[in-house]
Amino acid sequence: MIRHVCLLALVLALASCASDMDHRGTAAEDYAYAKHLLDEGAYERANMYLEHFDEHHPYSHYSIQAELLRIFAAYKNKEYILSETLSQRFIDRHPRHPDVDYAKYMLGMSYYHEIHKVERDATQTQQAIKAFSRLIREHPRSSYAKDAAARLQSLYDKLAAHELAIGKYYFDRERYVAAANRFEYLVRHYASTSSIEEALYYLAASYARLGLKAQARDFVTLLRHNFPHGEWTHQSDKLL
Repeated sequence: MIRHVCLLALVLALASCASDMDHRGTAAEDYAYAKHLLDEGAYERANMYLEHFDEHHPYSHYSIQAELLRIFAAYKNKEYILSETLSQRFIDRHPRHPDVDYAKYMLGMSYYHEIHKVERDATQTQQAIKAFSRLIREHPRSSYAKDAAARLQSLYDKLAAHELAIGKYYFDRERYVAAANRFEYLVRHYASTSSIEEALYYLAASYARLGLKAQARDFVTLLRHNFPHGEWTHQSDKLL
């Protein structure tokens, strides 16, 4: 029974796609139909319909807008690798287009939605940071810049949390040199994140365990200065 239901769904999907392909008209009509599909939430159908827009209308002034529309369709259909590819292609093809900031934003958003948990590989996080940073740097007045900045901060928080987790892993296993290196990297590169207070504490604690009292005292002082009433500041009293 399940097999028959799946087969029926596939037949209906193929029929819909075939119907879309038969809908071809002028460039304006095809572009309007693609937008209609998007408005209806038929993102996969819209993406497939737009895939060959250039072939059907190679000299149309709708071509560039169709590229942007397809980025959106792929993204809304949660095909993030595809929307990433389409966004990068648009940036490469049209570096001076007025809407290139949108493509750069969607590139960042595509990476953003591919990010996994903090304990896993941070490659996609780094790629998203690179994309959002580029957007803010090259288009500071873009309507997407504010959201990109907020997401950029959340990404820095993720990376800082990643460094903190690894540092604490080493600390709990009494590998204090490795732990101190991680915490120091966090303090140096992610000072604006929510992990900084705890990192300062563990950095001071790592130096204290290594018998480096002067260095431990320096970071306790820094912790107390920046977080005078913080939870980790109170715990640091026991380190010295």
